[in-house]
Amino acid sequence: MKPAYFDFTVEDIGEARRFFEQVFGWKFERFPMPYEYYRIQAGGENEPGIDGGIGAVKDTPITDGKPLTQVTIPVVNLDRYLSDVQKYGGHIIEAKMAIPGVGWYATCAEPGGLKIGLIEADPAAK
Repeated sequence: MKPAYFDFTVEDIGEARRFFEQVFGWKFERFPMPYEYYRIQAGGENEPGIDGGIGAVKDTPITDGKPLTQVTIPVVNLDRYLSDVQKYGGHIIEAKMAIPGVGWYATCAEPGGLKIGLIEADPAAK
């Protein structure tokens, strides 16, 4: 399974947005979350690669107060993958949660601590 999304967690969202807009021409759209978060269109529809999002360190406890880059991998059955993560020595960092209208998400870590996101598409998630 290929990563399908990236997340940047930064100290200053405004400054980081300006940087990525100016350097790469990326587009940002506010996403409805209880905190400031933007979806990133990282290039044109026909360009290879993945899109992502950006939020603040202060709103993301899993960062331990430091900037973080994380990739998200789409899965068909999130519960099964969460079980496998633990079975093979990984850890669940953020439990399964709904992203309304998008799906079910969890943050995990491989045995050495590298964090990854897992997401199961489900437009009915609430």
